[in-house]
Amino acid sequence: MALVGDLKDLALVDIIQINCVGRNTARLTVHYPIGDGVFYFAEGEVVDARLGNLVGIDAVYKALAYDQGSFRIDTGIPAPTRTIFEPWANLIMEGLRLLDEARAGMIPETAAPNMSTPTGSTDVTRVTNVYQTLVSDLSKIKGIDGALAMARDGTVNAQANIKTPEKVGMMSALLVHLGRQASMPGRVGSLQRGTISFGARKVTIFDQDTHLVLIEYGSAIRYETISPHIDRAFRKMQARVSGGTGSLTGPLTGPLTGPLSGFGM
Repeated sequence: MALVGDLKDLALVDIIQINCVGRNTARLTVHYPIGDGVFYFAEGEVVDARLGNLVGIDAVYKALAYDQGSFRIDTGIPAPTRTIFEPWANLIMEGLRLLDEARAGMIPETAAPNMSTPTGSTDVTRVTNVYQTLVSDLSKIKGIDGALAMARDGTVNAQANIKTPEKVGMMSALLVHLGRQASMPGRVGSLQRGTISFGARKVTIFDQDTHLVLIEYGSAIRYETISPHIDRAFRKMQARVSGGTGSLTGPLTGPLTGPLSGFGM
């Protein structure tokens, strides 16, 4: 069943609220003058968004700035992937706040919806969604099938092509925690990078002090062949953050401590 309408009659904020309060699973397609935007809902949460070359929350922030366009809602269509992990209410409040600041002249309006890079005003510079940008960069590397960024407690910040991100995030955080605990008695230093082999797959986990990053790839792929591209992705992330007020310190990929076998995900 499809519902069609126009943003002049029903704003994007209202469409999001209706679908989220109703705990709907659906796809929303909006035909903006600048191009099509696609938004996915899953059980009452906004889980994916695309608008031009923007993905995730950046696409939502950008879309909130437009009030012209026709839309179509197709119910029961699941998202192909998940790029948004913020609760829908927080997502909308932050997006509207950025939009209000832009309209008040506090930040350039063209920069406000896309906050993956710093704005031109040092008073309100932010870095948002750098994790999604990082995992997107990592997942584009030839040989890497998926990527995940998470907090040290396993909470998922962003992911690309990971089937069960919440489960993988919690397991990764546990493994890193156990690795740190094991390193303390022997005073051998903390684990910075470890590889887990299971069947035809490999998972490498990076401990970045403030957060954890995971990549998944085939067992036939040698880490040495993809490591330069991985290092480049981490350096790009650090460059984005160093230009804003955010702080993501710590090592990049660190030394390889050796594969850990027998752990499945």
